[in-house]
Amino acid sequence: MKINRHDNGPVFIVGRYFCDLVFTGLPELPRLGHEVYASNFDLVPGGVATPAIALSRLGLDVIWSCEFGIDPFSQFVKKEVLSAGVDGAYFTDSSHPFLRITVAFSFQDERAFLSYSDPLPALPNARVIRETHPKWVYITHLMSGSDQEQIVEAAREVGAHVFMDCQAHALSIGDLLVGDALGRVDVFSPNLGEALALTGELGIEQALKKLLCYTPLVIIKDGAHGCLAGNSQGIIRSDALDVVVKDTTGAGDNFNCGFIYAQIRGYSLEQSLRFANICGGLSTRGLGGSAASPTPEEILAYLKIL
Repeated sequence: MKINRHDNGPVFIVGRYFCDLVFTGLPELPRLGHEVYASNFDLVPGGVATPAIALSRLGLDVIWSCEFGIDPFSQFVKKEVLSAGVDGAYFTDSSHPFLRITVAFSFQDERAFLSYSDPLPALPNARVIRETHPKWVYITHLMSGSDQEQIVEAAREVGAHVFMDCQAHALSIGDLLVGDALGRVDVFSPNLGEALALTGELGIEQALKKLLCYTPLVIIKDGAHGCLAGNSQGIIRSDALDVVVKDTTGAGDNFNCGFIYAQIRGYSLEQSLRFANICGGLSTRGLGGSAASPTPEEILAYLKIL
């Protein structure tokens, strides 16, 4: 399998930035009345900054409408994203602090988060999609209601595919807004825990089949077990990489980026799932979501040794 270099997207990303404070090497999760020390700490871009950097590193043009505050966390993320080659044409600066902070407690196979966000300003996502004509619109969380409907409508007008992640455990597929939202997108990709919570099922295949009643292509990310994908043609299991994990933060984002990258390059569904697993797996080698996001050359080198 070779990697072709033609047609750089672009990809429009829907979502907000976070600034991640990542603690690793923890003996246990913090408990009330107790203090624990981590052996490692890093300050890294998070939220939608992760896929923005990952897609840019893959050589794709990234469009992201985002507002940053005057606070040091906002400015740190903005600087890191711009230095990674992400186009800041649709970035705006607030005249006041705009805090979006996540503390990540990261272990080898899982992590926990503590987050804070200031009130969210409205963003002109639908307008920017119509102006920029992306090939893919990547919604980074389970979005429903009129805002999602307007984004998808704009995507359809310009001929873009729509990929939606989940990042929600408290929603149910029985909610009319959720079902409608899933029915609007081309690809829905929750992780296993999210898929089970959303559908009320106990197994991955049962959850996949239920979600396929709404979305044409469903990809359930299953951590160290890779992923399970299904469409009208059948079900595909794609294995994860065997890598030494340093931090799983952002692995799902990188997985999504690898899939979108391969689809833009014209690869099959099975090949695109392989790309996704490679990107997700290799991203766990560094702290934070984008520190180890791979380049096309790294993917090609890894494919040669598989």
